[in-house]
Amino acid sequence: MGIKELEDFLYQETDSEQWHLKHEGELSHFYNKLEKVAFDSGEYYCFDFCNTLKTDTIGIVRESRYTTIPAHFHKDMELNYIYSGSCTFVIKGKEITMKQGDLCILDSNVIHSAVSYKEYGDIVINIIFQHEFFDHLFLSKLSQKGIISSFLLDVISKNRAHNQYLIFQTQENFKIHSLIQFLLCEYFSPSQCYHELMQAYSAALFIELINTMYDSEKYRLSKKNQLFSILKYIETHYKNCSLTEIASHFGYSPNYLSNYLKEKTGKSFIEIKISQQMAESTFLLIHSEHTINEIAEIVGCNNITYFYNKFYDTYQCTPREYRLKYRQMQEEIP
Repeated sequence: MGIKELEDFLYQETDSEQWHLKHEGELSHFYNKLEKVAFDSGEYYCFDFCNTLKTDTIGIVRESRYTTIPAHFHKDMELNYIYSGSCTFVIKGKEITMKQGDLCILDSNVIHSAVSYKEYGDIVINIIFQHEFFDHLFLSKLSQKGIISSFLLDVISKNRAHNQYLIFQTQENFKIHSLIQFLLCEYFSPSQCYHELMQAYSAALFIELINTMYDSEKYRLSKKNQLFSILKYIETHYKNCSLTEIASHFGYSPNYLSNYLKEKTGKSFIEIKISQQMAESTFLLIHSEHTINEIAEIVGCNNITYFYNKFYDTYQCTPREYRLKYRQMQEEIP
């Protein structure tokens, strides 16, 4: 499938859309078979994507046009991409209008709805990922990059409580759009290497999203609240920075910054700093010949017992076990 064939396919009206054109304002019969469930002090539809994810960890759906989507949640992670046009969502009670090129990562259990009536040119792509997808070795290595990439991975990790979302403005990023197109072409017209290509394109997409998080001018929320500017500053100065010094740098009081970081990341300043120390140490364990004692000193942990304890708390193994495990895994990659 080429790009022209893909776009012809995406814009073609489905039977469901033709039904909506004849029954304006009505929900499809799909909802008659779907019961609401009690969740988060209310009753909402639960989408489990059981058919979409029947044989794979990745599924793709193009949302129906000429209708809205009522409030719902799902057990898997969803990535919404505005392929063309626009769409207004309500996410955790907040109305957000996304335009062509915008992208939203919706974690499990986030209550959301699409409240705007989608016209012919409003193409919204849903990419659904089972959390098992993120056990993939290549993606697991991203946590070694630093606390910003760790923050994204924490949102999609299967090992934590889920209710977050992230919005990216990627209208000017042609690589994001191209990777989405590659995914769509492969999904709707599978090749012999379907599984490998879906994994590779998805991994590349998340890596490019991490790039946009490091570039605060391209990340929507950072313009408003400086979260990723602060995380980037900690990532760069983690060996010597203090909460008081960072608060002064960004014009906040230490108490406000401490509460702000806890609210936005779920971690205290000390926990964030430790995350960066651990990320740096894993990189050095794999890519250097430094001893473990030397690595502890390099990342700012002068107490070796403290370093071992924090490393084990983070990775459930010792630094030596981590080094042996990942070097062995690298040797096994063809």
